[in-house]
Amino acid sequence: MRRRTDRLIVALDAPRLPEALAMARRLRGVVRTVKVGSVLFTAHGPVAIRRLRALGFGIMLDLKFFDIPSTVAASCRAAVRHRVSLLTVHASGGREMLKAAVEAVRSEARSARVAPPLVLGVTVLTSVGTDDGAAMTRRVLDLARSAVKAGCDGVVASAHEAAALRKRLGKRPAIVCPGIRPALSPAGDQRRVCTAGEAIARGADWLVVGRPITHASHPQRVAKALLMEMEAVNGC
Repeated sequence: MRRRTDRLIVALDAPRLPEALAMARRLRGVVRTVKVGSVLFTAHGPVAIRRLRALGFGIMLDLKFFDIPSTVAASCRAAVRHRVSLLTVHASGGREMLKAAVEAVRSEARSARVAPPLVLGVTVLTSVGTDDGAAMTRRVLDLARSAVKAGCDGVVASAHEAAALRKRLGKRPAIVCPGIRPALSPAGDQRRVCTAGEAIARGADWLVVGRPITHASHPQRVAKALLMEMEAVNGC
């Protein structure tokens, strides 16, 4: 069983590495995994990963690879060499692209004699809203099925679709849910949001939280509160 601290991933979407490292240090001992996305990686590249790993964090590399299969495969091989724990690819990239990503990760991990990172297929961004929830769920399910059939270890999706995904995909594929907000917290540019407790109750394995923690006056306090909320849910 995963430790509860392993189930909360903090998004370090800061444009400056010193800022991201300072936040990571404030969260050390509470959070075990941080997300490096396009903002931090574009600004500082692999150095950001190395510095955060040196602090003891696991890394979710969230670059949402989406290109021709050979290019995605090469990108995934590089991610393995950076020793990340999870990486994301766009599920809408198609079966061949997804298969290329999975095969590249496993092959490179064998060559490097390291544990392969989990490959996660991104379905629909949480910033995308709709008045037709049923249509959104169908779209997410279709993309998730494609990702899992291609060999992906799990998917990234809103907690709004987590229960349907868990029912359709079963227990094994990981479900990673961004768009997590504490109760009464502003949604910002996210549309399909949920609380931590709701997401876990619906079947999420990992929750990704950014600004509610990183923009808080007391980030560690907010992270601990979210972990307690997750732990309060039966089966967590």
